[in-house]
Amino acid sequence: MGVRVGILEDIWSSIKGNARIRVKDPIIGTFIFSWCICNWDKLATLFLGTASIDERIKYMVDTMHITNLLYNVDLIILPLMLTLLYLFVFPHLSLWVKQKQNAVILSQHKQAIELDINQAKAQKQLNKVRLRANPEKEFLTQEIEMDLQEEMRKSERRNKIMEYIDLKTKNKRAELEIKSSQAEKLRVELEVKKRQEDTEKMKFERQAAIHRATLASNRFPILYQWMNLLSNSIQQDGVTMSLSGLTNTIAAMFGYDTIDMLINDKNFNNSKLDEIKFIYHDSVYLVDKLSNIASAENDNEEIISGELLFDHVQMILEGFNIDLLSADELAEKICDMVNETSYDILNSEELSGPMAETDTIFDDLEIAVDSFKFNDGFEVSMSGYASGHHRKEDDAIGRELSVNIIASCTPQIGRFGLSDYKLTISGSPRDYE
Repeated sequence: MGVRVGILEDIWSSIKGNARIRVKDPIIGTFIFSWCICNWDKLATLFLGTASIDERIKYMVDTMHITNLLYNVDLIILPLMLTLLYLFVFPHLSLWVKQKQNAVILSQHKQAIELDINQAKAQKQLNKVRLRANPEKEFLTQEIEMDLQEEMRKSERRNKIMEYIDLKTKNKRAELEIKSSQAEKLRVELEVKKRQEDTEKMKFERQAAIHRATLASNRFPILYQWMNLLSNSIQQDGVTMSLSGLTNTIAAMFGYDTIDMLINDKNFNNSKLDEIKFIYHDSVYLVDKLSNIASAENDNEEIISGELLFDHVQMILEGFNIDLLSADELAEKICDMVNETSYDILNSEELSGPMAETDTIFDDLEIAVDSFKFNDGFEVSMSGYASGHHRKEDDAIGRELSVNIIASCTPQIGRFGLSDYKLTISGSPRDYE
């Protein structure tokens, strides 16, 4: 009988130990606790119901039958959801709440520490006062002496700080005085330099005025020469012109709007005059100018026309070997001159490369005018073809060469006094297609 009881106790201990382990397991224990919460009414009916035990057990069996698991959420689904929330969601929520409470907890802890520190300091001060109030304590005299020494040290530190501040103030004041002296010296130097610059500027302006006067004086003999030539030429027709008419005619010839523009132009000199090859003849501009000059002269009862002035201007220029030409005449003149120098064009470096591609020895070049324009100078575009015989066979006609030429004449005096032309040459083998 005793053996049987011992065996039963062992079995019960084993069952109880396993049950305790299962209950302590986080998943099983949490699920059991959640299930009990969700099904407390069933457990209350089982243990506290008024019906017989058999009826209560039958009620529990029927309620927890497997067929009820799908639609009765209290049996499995809701406890399982509460278990998952408790195991996985609530720890994160708890951690978040603790993190939010960290600042408050730290403040409370800090406040408690400060309170303890203040209490300890107050207690220390109280203890010192009590000790000082006791005349029988031997260290009281020593403490007073230490306080006096501390006061002396503080006084010495204050004196040193004041001395240091005074020294820094003196040094700063000395630096400011030095900087002020340097600034004053720099101001004086700048004033001296400015006076020197003003003096140099005045000298330069005076020299420039002298130079301009010298250039103007150099231009007057040239202007007088042209006035004399025009006056002598027009007197042969029994006509006398005024000084204003002569000067305005010469200014209009070179494209100046007024005689003052001619006199003030530094390019109106013998050097630039020697570089003039052509004078561009703008019929509208020159005819209007000469007609207006003639009309002004006719007020003095002289019979002068714009055509007469134009003829005499042309005769004067012929004496200087300068051609007075309109746009068409100037373009044809340049084209004729280029054709006369065709040999030099064929031997130019610009055509050496294209000529080498043709394997032809060129003998003849014909150039014609394509277009021309006058805009801050005169420019005429020309083109043509060069022909010759084959390099290896004299009786065979070689390949032709297309040649393009741009001739440019730049103004030297006024708008219409043009230099000799300069050529820009290009070419390529002629493509018969």
